[in-house]
Amino acid sequence: MSRRSRRDAADAPKPQLRWEAALFAFATNMLLVTVLTGFVQTMPLPIEFEVLATVGGPLLAGALTAFYARHRGGMHAFLGGMLSVLPLTFFIFQGNWQPALYAGAFCTMGGALTEVVQRRFQRTRKT
Repeated sequence: MSRRSRRDAADAPKPQLRWEAALFAFATNMLLVTVLTGFVQTMPLPIEFEVLATVGGPLLAGALTAFYARHRGGMHAFLGGMLSVLPLTFFIFQGNWQPALYAGAFCTMGGALTEVVQRRFQRTRKT
C-alpha cells in the first residue's frame, strides 16, 4: 500500500458509532460471563476454570460484536465491555472488581482483533 493511499484511507471519515452495537456488546458480555460463571460454579471444577468465564466468554462476546457492528467493532466492544464492568462486579463476581475489569478488557480485545482480521479480508477482496 502506498503512502498516498494510506493517507487517503486515514483521512476518510469513519462510520459513526451505533448505540445498538454497544448495547449488543454489553448484553453479550453479560450473558456469556454469567452463563459460564454459573457453569463453572455448579460443576465440580477447580477454581482455575473461572478463566473460561473471565477470558473465553468476553473474547467471544467481543468477536461477535465486531461481526454485528461491521465497522469499528473494537470501539463498540470497548464501550459495551466497560459498561458491563459495574454490573458484573456486583451481581456476578460478588464485589470483586478485578475479574469484571478483565472481562471488559477481554471483550475489547476480542472486538479489536476481529476488526483487524475483518479489515485484512476486506482489503484482500478489493485487490
